Amino acid sequence: MKRILFILILLAFTTRLPAQERWTLEECIRYGMEHNLDLQAQDIEIAARKGVLRQKVAAHFPVIQATVGQEYNWGRSVDMQELVIIRNKLTKATGASLSASFPLFDGFSRHYARLAARKSVEEAVLDAQSLKRSLTVDITRAYLQLMLSRQIHACARESHAAIVQQRERTARLVEAGSQPKSALNEMDAQVAAEKAAVVEAGCQVRTAILTLGRLMNLIPEDDFPADDTFREEDALRPAPLLTAVQVEDWLWQDPRIRSAKTGIEAMEYRHSAAKGAFLPSLRLAAGYGTYYSSAAEGDLRTQFGENRNPSLSFQLVIPIFDALGRFSQARQARLDLDLARLNAARVKMQVEEEIRGAAIEADNCCQRYLSAEETLQAMQELLSVTEAKYNLGAASALDYIVARNQHAKARSDFLQAKWQYLFQLKLLEYYRR
Repeated sequence: MKRILFILILLAFTTRLPAQERWTLEECIRYGMEHNLDLQAQDIEIAARKGVLRQKVAAHFPVIQATVGQEYNWGRSVDMQELVIIRNKLTKATGASLSASFPLFDGFSRHYARLAARKSVEEAVLDAQSLKRSLTVDITRAYLQLMLSRQIHACARESHAAIVQQRERTARLVEAGSQPKSALNEMDAQVAAEKAAVVEAGCQVRTAILTLGRLMNLIPEDDFPADDTFREEDALRPAPLLTAVQVEDWLWQDPRIRSAKTGIEAMEYRHSAAKGAFLPSLRLAAGYGTYYSSAAEGDLRTQFGENRNPSLSFQLVIPIFDALGRFSQARQARLDLDLARLNAARVKMQVEEEIRGAAIEADNCCQRYLSAEETLQAMQELLSVTEAKYNLGAASALDYIVARNQHAKARSDFLQAKWQYLFQLKLLEYYRR
């Protein structure tokens, strides 16, 4: 029952693959951003922080309120005309007032609180940009991994088909006496190994599709229609060598760095707001009220006109001692500021290492790609020569199998080096933006 419930919940929060002919990398990234739950949660966080900002802005406006009351008294009351005590008589009183209050000075606490709330909104927006960049990198990695897995799967199928044909030639050579019977046994073993390689490559493709679908928040089919016309050769180019100026420029463009810097500014404003609580505060209050009483002479309109009571007051509050409440808040704000600065330094170090590491890894992948390309060409020539010699009976089945395995490994290494190099170039593009 729990398993069925889990599946239903998963299906409720995961969309099915919409009908589409081909999914390009850009379309996968766009779809993932539109349906990513973390980004949706971050949008809600941004909206919540904007609500807090509106509250801080509204705190600068005066508070105005109107009051209307009706009062009934039994028993002893005062005759307002004769100034005598009236016993056991019901008296009614009606009052109305309009009041307004406005803080003239509060140690700039409201001002700094508003600035801190605004920086908090900016920080949330930058965090959303950081999530989008992280999701873009993850989807790009998964998409390119799917392309790599499909190419390896295609190569495995081609290799299996070729070894099956070679096994048929070997059977004819054995019948003709050009090869020993053991050569056929070795070919059968190689056919089984190639078939296992095809199955493993197919499993890798399904795993790559599942990973990409999870990042896009959809349930893909086994034949996920990724764009097979992706021209990786057009995207391959020499890796750029970064200078110190470029690294510094990319560093401050990173949303994580900007978010950490904005977080420091927000904490500085909160610390200033906490220190403002130690200063005296001055508040202005004004009111206008009137009342009616059944114990007095005159109707409601007459008494309301005669009992008008305007007021104006100033209130100065000097903080002396509040059980160390303001001191604790200021100390906590200072500690939060120190933590924000340490976090910014840590984030800067991490991002700088990522950028430099990505540039170095791109150059390393370029070298691996070029080396793997040369190795693949050499192994291709070796396989062609060995296959020709084997068909003529000048090489053994073991020599042919060894050459084919070396060629298969060289081709796998070449494909992995090529797609890893392409991913590193894409990663540098994302850092450059």
